[in-house]
This record gives sequence, C-alpha cells and structure tokens, in this order.
Amino acid sequence: MYILPVPKTVIETEGTFKIKAKTSIAIRDGEDDHCLFVAKLLQEEIKSSLGISVPVTRTSESFNWAIVLKTDTKEGRQEDYKLEIGPNIICATGFGKPGLLYAIQSLRQLIREYGCNIPAMIIEDSPAIKNRGFITDVTRGRIPTLEYLKSLADECAFYKVNMMQFNLEHAYMFKNESEIWRDSDPLTSDEILELDRYCKNLCIDLVPCLASFGHLYQLLRSRTYKDLCELEVDVNEPFSLINRMRHHTIDVTNDESLALITSRIKEYMSLFSSKYFNICADETFDLGRGKSKDEAEKIGKRNLYIAFLKKLCDFVRDQGKTPMFWGDVVIENPEVLTELPEDAICMNWEYSPLVKEDNIKKLSEAKVKRVYVCPGVQGWQYLINNHHEAFLNISGMCNLAHKYQVEGVLNTDWGDLGHIAYPEFSMVGMIYGASLSWSDEEMTEDELNKRISKIRYFDSKEEFINASTTGHLAELEPVPWWPFVTFEEANRAGIEEVNFDIVMDESAAEAAGQKILEIQYIQDLLYDKLLDLGPQAKEAAMAYITMSEGQIAITRACLAIRSGLDKKTYHGAILPFDAAVALEKWFMTYKQLWRTVSKESELYHLAEIIFWYADFLRDLKGKE
Repeated sequence: MYILPVPKTVIETEGTFKIKAKTSIAIRDGEDDHCLFVAKLLQEEIKSSLGISVPVTRTSESFNWAIVLKTDTKEGRQEDYKLEIGPNIICATGFGKPGLLYAIQSLRQLIREYGCNIPAMIIEDSPAIKNRGFITDVTRGRIPTLEYLKSLADECAFYKVNMMQFNLEHAYMFKNESEIWRDSDPLTSDEILELDRYCKNLCIDLVPCLASFGHLYQLLRSRTYKDLCELEVDVNEPFSLINRMRHHTIDVTNDESLALITSRIKEYMSLFSSKYFNICADETFDLGRGKSKDEAEKIGKRNLYIAFLKKLCDFVRDQGKTPMFWGDVVIENPEVLTELPEDAICMNWEYSPLVKEDNIKKLSEAKVKRVYVCPGVQGWQYLINNHHEAFLNISGMCNLAHKYQVEGVLNTDWGDLGHIAYPEFSMVGMIYGASLSWSDEEMTEDELNKRISKIRYFDSKEEFINASTTGHLAELEPVPWWPFVTFEEANRAGIEEVNFDIVMDESAAEAAGQKILEIQYIQDLLYDKLLDLGPQAKEAAMAYITMSEGQIAITRACLAIRSGLDKKTYHGAILPFDAAVALEKWFMTYKQLWRTVSKESELYHLAEIIFWYADFLRDLKGKE
C-alpha cells in the first residue's frame, strides 16, 4: 500500500471494494460546496485513471457501491481524517475541510495503485508537523505561468502540503516600478488573486514572500532607487546573474528606505488572504560596508540589522499579519530574537546533504518559540535536480523538525543564475518534504522513490525515480552551472584572471567522456521505459532526456575549449564548430520546454550565455 505521506494507522480488513460503472460518489446532506469540490477531484481521478464515469449525488443515507464523503467537526483536528474501505462502501470522513480533502487524496493514490479493486482497510491519519510548505522561486529568471502555478498547487495538495510561497524580488507589476519589472513578464494582481482563491479550495495557505532587505538587485540598480542602495551603483553596469545573488542591500540609515519597503509590502500584501507575510531579510551581505558603515561601527552590525528587521516585523504586525523571516543572519546570535515580536517566525535554512543540528539547537536553547526548518530540493546548481542530495538534506532537516517539534517545514526550490533547471524535477524533492514532514516515521530513499515512481509517474515497475536512472543524472553532470556562468560573465566584463579551470580543469576533462557515455546510457533506459509510463510521466521522461542532452552539449563545448587550451583531444570531444552547433540546437529545444510552464520572462539571459559560448567556440575554430 503506497500512500504518500504514509498514514499513521492502517488496519487491513476482509474484502475488496470494486469501483464499477454503477458506483456513485455520495455527498451527505448538509455538506457545503467544498465537499462538492473534493467529490469532483475524486470523480476526475476515477475517470482519468480508470476510464469510468461515476456520478456525484447528495443523500441522507449510506448505500452500497457508494463512496460517501462527510465532515465531522466534533472530533479531531481540522487535518485529521478517517478512510473506511469495506466490500460494499467507502466512507471518507474529514474532521475539517482539509481532513476531507486529505482523505480523498489518499483514496486517489490507492486508485492509482490498485485500480478498480481497492483492498478493504481502515486508515486513520493526522500530521506530525502543523505547517508543511513549499516555496518556488519566480524572480531569478523563470516566471511561471498562472496555469503552471495552479498545477503546482494541485501537486502540493495531492501530497497534503498546506502552505505555498513563491519567492519574489521584483517580478510583480508594482504600481510605480515599471523601470524595475519592464523586461521580466511580471506576475499581475489578477493572477495572484486568482491563484490565492484557487489555493484556498485546496486548503493551501498562499503566503506572500517579498525580498525586503537584501536581494534587491533589480530595485536598487534602477535609476529611480539607486540612491537607496547600501553600496554605490553604476546604473550602466551590464546585467549580471552572479551579482544579482551577492549585492544590493537596502540602506537602512536612509528614512526613505523604510518608506519604500513598507509601501511595497503593503501593496503586495493586499493580494493575499494569508495571515502570514514572509519579509525574507536574508543574505544582507553589504550591510555596514557602505552608507551604513559609520552607524554599524557605532552600534554594531548586529544591532543595525535587528533594528531594521524589527521595524519591518512591527509594520507587518500593524497590518494584522504575522511576520516570517529567514534566520541566516541571526543564527549566530539567536538571543537577539528576543528583541523581535514573539509571534515572528524564524525560518532556519540549511541545504547541505550532511545536515547539522547546531542551528536548530541554538534556536531551541534560546527558547525561540516559532521556528520552521527549511531544506531544499537541490536544483539551483544543476540542469537536473540532484535527488539523492535532496533526500539526504530534506530527510535530515525533517528529522530535526520532529525532534525539536518545530511549527513548520518549508521546503525550498531556488532559481539561482537564471533558473535553468526544469521545474518538474523539483517535484521529487517536494514529495520528499511533504512525506517526511507529515509523518515522523523514517523511510529509506529507495522505498520513497518506489512510491513516487508508482503514484506520480504510474510506473508499474516502480523504478522511474531511482539512483541508477533519473536520480543519477545530476551526479553525472560534468560541468556545474555556476562556474559555467561565471566564466562567461567574467569574459564579457573583461576580467582576465578568471581561468577556464574553474569550469573544467584537465582532470575533469579526462573524466568527462566517460560521463557522457553514462548519460547516454541513462537516456536509452528512459526511452525504453516510455511504454511503462502514464502520459504525465512520458512528458517528464522526455524533459529528463532534453536536459541531459543539455548536459552533453555543454560538456562537449567545454571539452572543445579545454582541448584547444591543452593542445590535445579528450575522449568525447568534438570540433569547436560542431560543439557550437550542438549547443544552439539543444537550446532551441530547451526554449520549447521552458515555454510549456513559464512566461518568456528572462529566457533571453540564458540565451546570452549559450550563444556567447557558441561564438567563443567559433572564434576558436578561426584560430586553428
């Protein structure tokens, strides 16, 4: 039995419920429209998975061959549910709207596993962690379409995630910021309002998340607001994906800074029904280095940081919301959190596969009342997410969440350096986080991957997500994305001291040819598996194949450059001209894949990188 997250209690009983054409979905009298919404989800699942059309009815009685839906608010918590499957009837009871939804999500998964013949059993379930969230990045290159964001909400709800955020710096159409968002296909108020309503039906709290301290690259490099940047800004400096990650902290000593940030928060906040607001306030790398240097020397950088953070928290609370913020700056001195409002939520992120207990222990010893742990799906350094590292990180962080009984887990999916990874690959890590935060029962990576392969990808052989196929592609990736971008940007900026060794040194070049062969072997395995997979999984398999072609094209481009530098030919290398053509052909396919889930947004920045390398390769050919 492959339900995710794994239920707390499962009691097997005698018999089998058989879904037939005469089966009906019965809503008990007195249930509201949400019950009808949940019934429709089940109806659609039966139709898509089994091809059977079953009606939805209302009734005051239970009867044979029915799947009965009801809520019972007298017992249990809102998210608790009970699923009773007998030979003649299925009764799904939620102890609140979320509980009923989750009962049906579990039943939908059983249908995907068993088809028409659902074994009789009694399931009683409740979450171990109160808030289980997922945050995706919509601001560092890729801005998803509304349709994709809705589909993401569907996937999150299917695995009982009850909070969603999207990280935003500039990619919303703020009223007076056309200079900032003019080339990014920003999200609109209509889109956010519609998504907020959509998430409510799925019992997901859509929490606004807005950079309010650091990570303000587009805002603070603009002509309008450059004077509010901590460091001096050259507005004519070329755009840089690297610098976007490192600089542009707000000048906290300027009164206009607080006025600007709070006005942005207020405008953005109005679009969301959530009681929370994530002000971020992370990675304020430049604080105390420029315009606030004198003040930092006078009162200390820590006090400078906490004073501005407190002003932001107080403003959010004055608007009737609960502030959330990333804890990376305060974690060395968690006692300073006592200066913030007690209800402020500190989000402790850590992305290493080797999770350490130090930070969460510090927060516990400082008696910080409201804490989230925040792992990551490991896609922001790769073309294809590293599922193995994601499992190690997410399982380690969730174990700490259970041990210290924190309030929430917020699983993260960042888009550093253009967000080149395809969002579908992050769904594996999302499911890891959903499963391991709901249940405090430990599960092996292999067992979890089998369940994901079966439930999400309809793979009867239960091997679509495993260490030897899709899970291995990121580990084989010969050229990391970050140095690949770094070398291109350094050359465009005329920085001569950046050596190509950061991208591919001689030893990496020696190993690259074998890695290409292994990637091609996995591609063949995926082609062979297409017959075993459902339509959604076929699309995912082709996305893995497309992105692995990118791995090969980038590797061969780098091998051609390395061969020219070393005056030798490496295994797997092709001529510079051929490598340039391969890069450009792959990128044409990549653009089509991008547009299936994303607006055009900043695709052109990725094009600049790929085409720069193609031109560089052609110039190499000219020097032969």
